[in-house]
Amino acid sequence: MAALSSVIAAVFLTVMKLAVGLVTGSLGILSEAAHSALDLIAAVITLFAVRFSDKPADLKHQYGHGKIESFSALIETLLLFITCGWIIFEAIERILGKEVVIIGSQWGIATMIISIIIDTSRVKVLRRAAKEHGSQALEADALHFSSDVWSSSVVILGLIFVWIGNYFKIPILHYADPVAALGVSAVVIRISIKLGRETVDVLLDTAPHGMRETVQKEVAAINGVLEVADIRVRPSGPAYFIDINVGVDRNESHEAVHSVVREIRNKVHEIIPRSDIIIGTFPVDIIGISESGVYQTIKRIVDRFPNCTNIHNVHIYDVGDRKMIAAHIELKENIALKESHDLSHRISNMIRDELNDIDSAIIYFQCADQTIMAEDITESRQDVVADIRNLVNKQAGNINCHDIKLYRQDDKISSFLHCEISDDYTVEELDSISANITQELKNNIRNLADVHIHFEPKGVEE
Repeated sequence: MAALSSVIAAVFLTVMKLAVGLVTGSLGILSEAAHSALDLIAAVITLFAVRFSDKPADLKHQYGHGKIESFSALIETLLLFITCGWIIFEAIERILGKEVVIIGSQWGIATMIISIIIDTSRVKVLRRAAKEHGSQALEADALHFSSDVWSSSVVILGLIFVWIGNYFKIPILHYADPVAALGVSAVVIRISIKLGRETVDVLLDTAPHGMRETVQKEVAAINGVLEVADIRVRPSGPAYFIDINVGVDRNESHEAVHSVVREIRNKVHEIIPRSDIIIGTFPVDIIGISESGVYQTIKRIVDRFPNCTNIHNVHIYDVGDRKMIAAHIELKENIALKESHDLSHRISNMIRDELNDIDSAIIYFQCADQTIMAEDITESRQDVVADIRNLVNKQAGNINCHDIKLYRQDDKISSFLHCEISDDYTVEELDSISANITQELKNNIRNLADVHIHFEPKGVEE
């Protein structure tokens, strides 16, 4: 409807400007008539483009028909250049001495004012429709009518100077009309170059400026994405085709990988609504050697509980002749702290029963199978212990961080925290608190790589 109304408006403006231009002899108005005629052709092209570009993909056009809009915009650009060439040629001839008498300047001014009013209304309608539907063709049409507003203003200025020249007998002001025509041409050429560059970029599959970097930043921040190997973005009409290749932990289950892919797709759709996304994954070895026997034992134990769906991550720390485990799991239902605390202790006790060399097992909810050779530095780094305790206890929720262990692998520090908190917090709320604490600690404590938090209800003996 927006494109059709533009055709109707362009027909009216072209006929009106042509008639007044021929009567008055004003090259400025005739150039505007040519400009409007071009707008009419462009509006007709746009009308067909938006109708056909919206057709769904088929076997022959598997990426849809969106580039019809870009092709139509390229035709509009070429027509603009041709029109400008004629206007410039005629204007230079008049400046060099071609005799043309301009009469009825007031009618020309009135015509241009009507044109500005109509063009302004069309720009608003077209821009609103272009934004709503993501249409490059409608955006190009809006650009055409917007240029008409400025060029009509230049023509009005030229006609005013011609009228002043006729009234006060100042011959040199007669040149204002061809000069105004040159001004119109300059405006149109500048817009044509901009439109042409954008159109060619789309036809050559040029990635929109900054879009790839934005997607990469958002995807890399998603939990479970260990590496972003490649991102390709290809515009087509109002849509974008995006290919993403990411690395995930090779020990993850198909369900966990599918969950990561779904989160990537949802995040990209948030920032680029009109997008068709293909996501590929490849396995990545994380730091350390996977102990598949330990992992499978923990998974077998966790699978016994109906509310547990998947192990997101398992960290295994070798500290001298002892092992410490931090296991992350998913729950099907959101439960309160007391229930989740009891469940974590049941799983922890079962792990220690089946794996005799496990000193302790902390259960909470997340992703990776990692064996880490670590050194206990809790006693030697009491300054870090004090800093962690102060930072955690400042968090909202009246938290009491009463047991802190530190382990070092190379120059990286991992921390195990026992925190008392009110027992009416749900798993979802505790996950948010845990994320805030982790971020706060990493922002303030140098070389802190991992933060493992075990929440327990206040007053419960461990």
